[in-house]
Amino acid sequence: MGFKDKKGEILQVHNDDSMYMSDCIHFLNSLAKKTATYKYAFFKAILDNLFNVNDNLELKFNYLSDSFSKMYWNLIAKYKLPQYQNGGRVSLIEKTIYEIIDNNHLLDEIDFDSLNDNMQKHYLSNTKGVISINVVGALYSDLNCNIYGFDKSKKKIWFSKESYEFLTKYKTALEKLNYYAWILWMENNLSIANKEEGNLAIKLDNSTKRESLELFKNSLFDSGDKLECFYCGKSISLKGCHMDHFIPWSFVKDDQIWNLVFSCSHCNESKNNKIPSYDYLNKLIRRNKDILNNPFDKKLIRLYDSALYNGFVKWERV
Repeated sequence: MGFKDKKGEILQVHNDDSMYMSDCIHFLNSLAKKTATYKYAFFKAILDNLFNVNDNLELKFNYLSDSFSKMYWNLIAKYKLPQYQNGGRVSLIEKTIYEIIDNNHLLDEIDFDSLNDNMQKHYLSNTKGVISINVVGALYSDLNCNIYGFDKSKKKIWFSKESYEFLTKYKTALEKLNYYAWILWMENNLSIANKEEGNLAIKLDNSTKRESLELFKNSLFDSGDKLECFYCGKSISLKGCHMDHFIPWSFVKDDQIWNLVFSCSHCNESKNNKIPSYDYLNKLIRRNKDILNNPFDKKLIRLYDSALYNGFVKWERV
């Protein structure tokens, strides 16, 4: 089993979380072969997209590929962190990034969101095959073929009920373990340990973070949402309001309009990285049904419960 395989079934379903953790540790162990950081980035992309699964616990490649490629743009172009083992070779993603920067005379350290639409589409279309060719089968094997299954022809991965519950239950811990192994690998293999590359964990964490949520303001307003703070009801202006991730971005690592609300500065700063009370969750489900014609209730309830299980603190407005 390896990166060349076209399909892989889940070999074993565990009824014990410790067995799934053992599968993950097998991958994170430095003995698992890695010539680039692709596997770490792909595992992060999976964790970041856990709540984009359909009712069959399937996750399409396009979600994973977009997250994976955007992450690499910011790590390489914005943060100048090499992601391929020393030896003169340059990965396809790095080559594509450098070509776009050179051909368009872009400034160094430009983030993905600052690229125009055509550049973003060109980059994503040129890198969408990387996970299928190089990563999905390789990580599947390193995880002992138990965490997810995959089918390259159908461009999807899927989870068992048990493996999915494990990943959501321990999402935050797994992210931290993955970051730690990723940092160690970069320091040991990319000769960056003695350079001034501080805050590696923060850079890895922020590699998928959107620079601005301004575009979502108009989308939410055009959908019919009221210009008032979701939490206190205070009237606000479109220009001066805040956009808040109802389930904190630090947990969901994704920008979805059904998880975004208008907020006044006071409530946004007070709530910060906390989880609103259950009454607000029901309010958000009703709002999504009214303006988006979809409550997204299953995803939000799953997110909400998982965030609390992962240690996020509840917030009550005062």
